[in-house]
Amino acid sequence: MGALRVRFAIDAGVFKDTYELAYVWTDDRKVEWDLVSGQMQKAQHGSYTLDPSSEGTEVTYSLSVDLAIPMLGMLKRKAERVIMDTALKELKKRVESA
Repeated sequence: MGALRVRFAIDAGVFKDTYELAYVWTDDRKVEWDLVSGQMQKAQHGSYTLDPSSEGTEVTYSLSVDLAIPMLGMLKRKAERVIMDTALKELKKRVESA
């Protein structure tokens, strides 16, 4: 099992945010999270589900993000990509430490 609440700080040029996520762990196979607070985000919901098999582990990743302020399409996609990259890096760290 991992942390129940985590605070993140992202600085990717035009997109800067500090936000907190609350996690719910189901065994070692699933984790879900929701935004508790943030400056640039109104909502964030995500999950990882790990399905082990004899050939390895299949990972299903889901993420939805709703930004709090209107942004040009290009900047909004960059902000969403930064948030997604952060979540994927955390998954990679967890998998490699197991």
